[in-house]
Amino acid sequence: MTESPKDFKHKGFSNSVGNWSSRVETEKPGNISNMRNSDFATPFHSDRMLERITFNPSVSQSIILGPNGSGDATVKLDTVYKSRMLFYHNRFFDKIRPQLSASLPPCHFNSIPLSHMNSATPCGNLISQSNSDFKRVSWKPFWVGTLLCCASLCGCQKSMLQNVRETPIAVSLKEKVTRKVPEELAGLQVYLSRDLWVRNHHWSPELERKTFQEDKAAYHLAPIEMQRWGFGSVDQKTLLSEVSTRKPLGAIQRTTSEPESNTEQSASDQTAISNSTDPTELQKSESWSFNALQDFFFDQKNQSSQQAKKQRSDQLAALQELSTWDNLAGWNAALLWATLSPATATETLPVLEKVALDPLQYSQSNAENDPGTSDQNSISEAMQHAALNAISLVLAQADAIPLKTRNRLTQRLQRPDLSLSLRSELYLSLARFMSPASIPSLEQSLENTENSPSPPKPLRRAAMQACILHGLWSHSDRKHLDDPDLIHTFNPKEWPANIMQVRWDSDANMRWNFGYWAALIRHPDAETILTSQLRDADLVVQTKAIEHLGMLKTDTALQILKEYAQRPEESIRVAAVKGLSSWGPMHLIPLKNDTSSAVRLEVASGMGKTPSAESALHLRTLINDRSSQVQHTVIHAISDWPDELAIPLLLDGIQEGVYKTRRQSILQLVDRTGLGGSISIEAPQTERVVAVNELVQSGQLPGSFWGQLMQVGLKTGQEVNQGRAAELQSYFQNLINQPRESSEYQQAYQELANISPAEVKVLEKLIRETSIEIPSEIYIDLLAGLTPEYAALNQLTSPHITDRREAAQQLFVSSQNISLNPVVVSRLRKLMTHEQDRLVWRIVMSSVEKDNYDEAAQLALLAINHNWPDIRILGCEYFGSHGLPQYANWLLPLLDDKNHTVQLAAIRAIGQCHNPIAISGTQKPGQSQNSAPSLRSLLTHSNRRVRFETVVALSRLGDSAGMQELLRLSNDTQIAMRKEAVREMGHSGQTRFVEPLIQMAWTERNNSTLKEILNSLDQLVPDSEQPANLTPQQDQSDQAKSWMNWWQTQHSGQGSRLFTGR
Repeated sequence: MTESPKDFKHKGFSNSVGNWSSRVETEKPGNISNMRNSDFATPFHSDRMLERITFNPSVSQSIILGPNGSGDATVKLDTVYKSRMLFYHNRFFDKIRPQLSASLPPCHFNSIPLSHMNSATPCGNLISQSNSDFKRVSWKPFWVGTLLCCASLCGCQKSMLQNVRETPIAVSLKEKVTRKVPEELAGLQVYLSRDLWVRNHHWSPELERKTFQEDKAAYHLAPIEMQRWGFGSVDQKTLLSEVSTRKPLGAIQRTTSEPESNTEQSASDQTAISNSTDPTELQKSESWSFNALQDFFFDQKNQSSQQAKKQRSDQLAALQELSTWDNLAGWNAALLWATLSPATATETLPVLEKVALDPLQYSQSNAENDPGTSDQNSISEAMQHAALNAISLVLAQADAIPLKTRNRLTQRLQRPDLSLSLRSELYLSLARFMSPASIPSLEQSLENTENSPSPPKPLRRAAMQACILHGLWSHSDRKHLDDPDLIHTFNPKEWPANIMQVRWDSDANMRWNFGYWAALIRHPDAETILTSQLRDADLVVQTKAIEHLGMLKTDTALQILKEYAQRPEESIRVAAVKGLSSWGPMHLIPLKNDTSSAVRLEVASGMGKTPSAESALHLRTLINDRSSQVQHTVIHAISDWPDELAIPLLLDGIQEGVYKTRRQSILQLVDRTGLGGSISIEAPQTERVVAVNELVQSGQLPGSFWGQLMQVGLKTGQEVNQGRAAELQSYFQNLINQPRESSEYQQAYQELANISPAEVKVLEKLIRETSIEIPSEIYIDLLAGLTPEYAALNQLTSPHITDRREAAQQLFVSSQNISLNPVVVSRLRKLMTHEQDRLVWRIVMSSVEKDNYDEAAQLALLAINHNWPDIRILGCEYFGSHGLPQYANWLLPLLDDKNHTVQLAAIRAIGQCHNPIAISGTQKPGQSQNSAPSLRSLLTHSNRRVRFETVVALSRLGDSAGMQELLRLSNDTQIAMRKEAVREMGHSGQTRFVEPLIQMAWTERNNSTLKEILNSLDQLVPDSEQPANLTPQQDQSDQAKSWMNWWQTQHSGQGSRLFTGR
């Protein structure tokens, strides 16, 4: 039997139909195929299913239930004027079956599917069908006809819907429930709801390929700084405020027209919400705080620890989960997943294609899921390029490349309206998994003929770089490089037909990149190409060719590199060392004593590539190199070495290195072993040696190699035993006490004339410790025949200026390997007393400029009292570079020097000495305070440059008047003066300048001045205390905002603001 709409109202079934009809106009065509089983698992009042179902109230509907009472329920809904279809899942009717049984006559739920549903009219509101989740339903023809007749005779279509709409609703079906973001991902979701992709200008294709080759562990995430495109960081204060004020995406959102919910429903909703945010549940997973996000995206240290492995794995899982959202945060999560771990991100390809190739828009509103929002923005070109890069990384490591994806990318290149940047990015992206010859238009981009105009230079360079990138990903496998038999053979069809034209390109960048490409892919003519580039007119092409010869590993290339390693030009020798590092440390050992610190630095870097006992022994000699950069390179080069090889070098760095080297050594030692943190970096060397010995004797250091390495190599030079040392002392006493004609003198002289270099050190120690004057004959006759340094001292007494200059040059060369012995410098000071040649003085001062002992200081004191102004300047520069407080007293008289250049040099040096006595000067007996030389007396000097340098020196000494004057100069109307004042603020080391610098950064409009402000802030604030979201990828204005917010967070009270907005 049929029942009227009125009967449905009385039997309590009108609730569902009323809500269906009320949602018709606000819903778009439904997507019931996207519904899951879980959508039907809630009680009947849940609307997760109903929100996706559309209904047209203008269409007559009939619901007929046949009598039978059997089995699973299906429903058929027929229309009169237009075909409308609606599908329900069995489980839905399982919930309402008790209500139907109590309120309706016996019914039969027929589960036979309709055969005509596939031919529904296209103008209807069609709903896709899922065989797994839904069943088509049909009603028996008898009931259909009966209901249609009643509807046509009574005209009850509208009245039925109206009556149903008036039926009291037991539970609310109008609440809109959106997909909920897990609480632990809320911070990450906010962080990624930005379009912050930026180009990494320090990206290197070689480093990228090396990273993916060497680190293949499942937990590994490729460092973000190695990527071509990086995701920038948002402002810390803005991020934290958004996290605290943002409504959960899973919260129930109500429309303005929605009536108040039933009390019972509200209670149940509140219970569900409270249960979902149970504190005990939230504690089980990590919260995405701001600092955690910064560590995730920018901190790649300690990758090897088990805790770090688990952390990276968990955070990768978070990106994977968030990437399922179809919004900006989800797209960014997919891009980051594919960028950081492309081998596991194959399933992100559809999302990446959509971002890279489709015109997508996103909303900046917090309610991304609100369909009424209007502030839609298109994704940036940078984000599209980052998506192309991510697609390339995924496909380059995939087992198979989807043909559809490849075709879409290549077809995009065939469009003539592409921008240069997009075409260049497509070249690079496709080159990782496609041969350059098969990339559309790449060959045309390399064309360079006289008859036709050449393509733009950036596009041509991108095409050449694409060839190099393909060579790195396809021809640079490590095992192939080590075994020549496994190297790929050159295949001309793989490369553009006109690529050999690049060899003669007018662009030097293209030429040296061509040489690199030829060496990389083992081109048959690679050796000829690189050899010809050694004669190129451009110096960069020459040095690059020397470096790339090392990739060939041929006998001819090795011979060429050895020859160039002996050239006088420093840049040529540096390039030769880079090339020789491919052959191993044995070819670098002869170059470790080079006079150039740049060459020695490359030697240290090259030896660090081969962790072996031999490399360790030779790196030991560079630990105490005169150049702090060489020392730093040694410590950095062994960071990946095994503990048994690295720890002895670290311990030696703690004992022998400069301050920065000692600090890096201790940090690395603590990171490796957990020991050594109690060693004071600033302690004297004797105390550091004692602390290291105690650490060694404790037996807590790992590695049995320690003892062997200590015995073989860490103790340089032969030890002179005590008996031999006593014998040498006896000979020395006879030499200085006995007459020259005596037999004791002659015997002692003969014995000392044949001593070894190690025994010369003993003799020099005896000379330094003696209190009587050493006869000049010992230097001239004896020592001059033992070492080249004393021979050079003997030559300095020559009356010919050429001989003295050659002698000074010999001392300088010797000083570049190891500091001159204090005995040599003491003798040198006596010889320089009457030297008037300025070139000899300059060479000699260069020989001791890095030596900080009394004999060298006495030589500099002699220089500042010389009659030539430029020699006095050399002495000031020595004192300023070492900056010991006692030097200030020696420099004060020069403040009244008549030569302004000397006066300026003395002011700068005094500022570096950190002795406050220079502020007011020293008053001698009978001398007034105003007449004593001092820095304050120069504040009123007539020379503006003298006044400025005086202000800078006073600021470095902490004088308040000087710092206030420097602040005033930082607001000068001349940009050059403002920049110089700001630069000196950073050099002063006074942290009181931090706040005014941040204020200036917030208001400065000149880019060059703003850059100086940011550099000064970087110098004054330690790295560990700088803003966590400060990255090199940010532009200057964003860095200024980061500093401003950092200062507010660190130094402002709650609710107060240090500065006003721009």
